[in-house]
Order: sequence, then structure tokens, then C-alpha cells
Amino acid sequence: MDFRWGVWTSWVAELPVERALEELYSGGFRYLELSVEHFNEILARSGELGYLDETESFKSRALALAGLGAVDVNSLPPVELIHAHGPFKPFNLQSFDEAEKSIETVKEWIRWCSKLGVKVLVCHPFTVKGAEWRSLENLNVSSFRRLGKAAEEHGVVLAVENMGRGYASLASHLLRIVEEAPSTAVCVDTGHANLEAYRGSVERLITELGSTIAATHLSDNDGSGDQHVFPGKGTIDWRRVLEAFKEVRYGKPLNLEIPGESKAFPDPAQRVKYLVESINALTRSILA
Repeated sequence: MDFRWGVWTSWVAELPVERALEELYSGGFRYLELSVEHFNEILARSGELGYLDETESFKSRALALAGLGAVDVNSLPPVELIHAHGPFKPFNLQSFDEAEKSIETVKEWIRWCSKLGVKVLVCHPFTVKGAEWRSLENLNVSSFRRLGKAAEEHGVVLAVENMGRGYASLASHLLRIVEEAPSTAVCVDTGHANLEAYRGSVERLITELGSTIAATHLSDNDGSGDQHVFPGKGTIDWRRVLEAFKEVRYGKPLNLEIPGESKAFPDPAQRVKYLVESINALTRSILA
């Protein structure tokens, strides 16, 4: 099986976005997901402070880099940003009353995707503390209808990510959103799938979603928690997972999201080298 591989730019999150892309490009990566940290940074450096992801660590990082000035997109290394990760906070609501403000924030991230040439924005499903399943479904369908229209206007696709448990953990939940909302697809998160809904059979999620998949977050775990480790270090059967991607004809690069590995390598260059070696080893083991 022949696959192209990418990684989200948070793999070198301590670097400003220009240096992060250069480090990954120098290591051989041509396909990247723009992480929340670096997307937030781009917004802050462009003066768009009103639309930052309010997650404390992301916001403080972005504000600390705001003085570097606007990012010159034309001077970035020739990588392909296959997708970007949307903000976290706007999808994690304390009450339904917060939805309107969140939708406006996500619309701005959609607009910036268009400016950056990013065709897919990964979004979490909307959650509300203590809300029942049916209310969450109604909220997500109605919200993604509106967001999908904005995405369609800007030539962007929204990829809704499967969750580990509860609402949005099953393919049927995500397919309902895709059916109802324009310019909307799915992001497969293998680590989330292995927590409960598809534990031991992650490939089934891929098969059930089929052609609706527009983005990927690949990581492994032992099923007890979202450990975000490299494929092969948990209980997921990667041969079956990769075969499933091939069967549904998913043609985009497979994107790694493995923060559980990053602390082992304080030096960014060594971290990138480790990732290349790990991908090569995984590929050899699958082909063996």
C-alpha cells in the first residue's frame, strides 16, 4: 500500500509559523495540517484579535507573537496545507446562548482559510454541558447548515471530527450533519474512534463514512484514553485501517496528530527526524 503522509504543524508548536513550516519542509514533509496554535498566531499577527481561539494556552502564545507582524504567505515554504484545525472554544459551549457568537467566530476562520488557500477546515461538533443527545443533534445540524453556506461561499469544506464517546462518535451522527449541511464532510480521528464506539474496529468507521471523509487525524492508543501516540504503539490494527482508506479511495495524504510523542524530543529537528523514521518503519511493517 502506497500512502502519502503529513503531520499537523503543532508537532513543532514552539516555533513561529514560518520556522515551523520550514523545519517540517526541510525534514521532507510536503503536506501539513495548520494547527490551532499556528492559525491563532496568524490571526494575532494580522490584528484579528477578536476571533482568536480563547483557549488559554493558544491565546497567550498568539498574543506573545503578535508583535512579529503579519505573515507573508508568499514567502512560506512550498508545502500544501491539506487542512487546518478550527478553534476549540467556539464548539465547547456552556449554554445554547453562546452558539451565535461561536458561529460568527468560526465564519472568520473560514474566511481566513480562503485567504490562506486552505480548502478544508476541521471542526469539532458543538457540545453543550449537560445537554441531551437530541438537542445536540439539532444544534449541530442547524449550526453547520449556516456554517456550510459560509464555507461554500469561500470555497472551503468543513470536516466534522468524530468524538470518542456520546454524540458524534458514530458515523450515523456525522452523516446526518453531512446530509443536511452544504460544503460539509468528515474528519476521521482514529484515536477517538478506538476509545469506545469503534474500539478494536476503527476500520469500520472509515468504511461507514466512505466518500464523506475529507481529513484525517491519525494516532493510536490502548483504548483507555486518547493518548495520541504514533500508529503501532497502541491496539489499533493499522493494516486494516490503511486497507479501509484504500477501499474507500481516500486519496489525500494521511495526517498524523500525535502530541503524546512530542515531549520525548525537546529539539524540533530531532523530533522531525524521529517522525520520518517512524513513518518509514510503519510503512515497512505494513508492507512486510
